[in-house]
Amino acid sequence: MINFIFGLILFITAPVNNSDNFEGKIKLVEETYYTTTFYTYTIKNKQIRVDKYNQNHKIIQSLLLNLEDKQIIVLSPTKKMYTFLNLSRNPNTANENFEVIKTENTRMINGKECYQWRVRNVEQNTEVTYWVSESNFYFFNDFIKLLNYSEHTFPYFEKIPDSQGFFPMLTVERTLLRKIKKQISVIEINPQKVNDTTFEIPKDFNEVEY
Repeated sequence: MINFIFGLILFITAPVNNSDNFEGKIKLVEETYYTTTFYTYTIKNKQIRVDKYNQNHKIIQSLLLNLEDKQIIVLSPTKKMYTFLNLSRNPNTANENFEVIKTENTRMINGKECYQWRVRNVEQNTEVTYWVSESNFYFFNDFIKLLNYSEHTFPYFEKIPDSQGFFPMLTVERTLLRKIKKQISVIEINPQKVNDTTFEIPKDFNEVEY
């Protein structure tokens, strides 16, 4: 069983409306039985940058996502290359036998009340439990739909109806026999102003075809 203890440093602004969308950085850790991977999401309006790091905190890959243009650019920092991801294929080709259960269970995560949502797929022998907090994360639904073309980090979340403004503070993926396959935990949420250059392709990177 995965043992994980992290102090969560959360600074979450209460939601007002969709124009009050979150701007800043969110840091997460993804754990499987074999690997630990860290992510940093940088968000501003319809632009999101995903930086992926290995267990030694060495950067592996970066993604530049434009939610308005439905575009993903993959950056390879070590090779100084980039490519435009082909999004012509639908990433959700699996069966649609999903069961969504919004339970009445709640849990406090670093002083924030989180609600338990479960998504089950018997044919895939998988159940994912999301502990979600409601705030101004209106970007998240469009983000995961686009992200799932490349990083299948939240493949079941988009099956959940009426989830606008919610964000999973803890995600646990299990088999139907309750064996943990993957766990994703938020370790920091930091609202801050983000410079537009964060979402630009570095000038010394060369383009390669996907």
